[in-house]
Amino acid sequence: MGKKRDNETRRRIVAAAEELFRAKGLDGVNMRELAEMAGVNKGLLHYYFKTKQALFREILVGQMALLYGEIGVLMDGPGDLRSKVPMIVEGYFKVLMKVPELPAFVLFEVQRDPADLLSPEAKKSFFKVVSAVEAEIKKLKLPGPRSSGLQFIMDIIGLCAFTFGMLPGINGVMKLTKAQRAALLEERKAHIIALVQQGLKP
Repeated sequence: MGKKRDNETRRRIVAAAEELFRAKGLDGVNMRELAEMAGVNKGLLHYYFKTKQALFREILVGQMALLYGEIGVLMDGPGDLRSKVPMIVEGYFKVLMKVPELPAFVLFEVQRDPADLLSPEAKKSFFKVVSAVEAEIKKLKLPGPRSSGLQFIMDIIGLCAFTFGMLPGINGVMKLTKAQRAALLEERKAHIIALVQQGLKP
């Protein structure tokens, strides 16, 4: 019973943090707000997560595990790789729209402590996805570096992550409304999909 309550409290804290980080960003949130949103006291919050960065990392690990699990299921399904590109890109966009500050956080954490950015489950799913992609690419008989499953996934990660990493700057310069920002992201998503699909042509 205690373990179940422990897990429920942890999940409640993570869910509250996702909502706050999405609304205010990592720097705009403090531990007091996190505790209030989750309905726990600060002492209990610190018992589970010593810092908001540790909490953000927990969200990152969870989101990546879900994403690579979903892409793994997609890769096992029917259809060729080109037809699956829109759903793969959509998966990354969904995660980044949920937590837009992930790209900046990941770049910082990769330099500081890269070992724990993916859970064992997510790592397994990631390598499964890379292998499945590579097998599909080999069927297309693409030359040289274009035959690498890892390069394919890195291209998609880079294009999607850079989009959201640049978004605050673009927003600041262009003074986009919420509707304009949403339209820009949809246009960018379509552009990335077309670009990646083009790279799969012989």
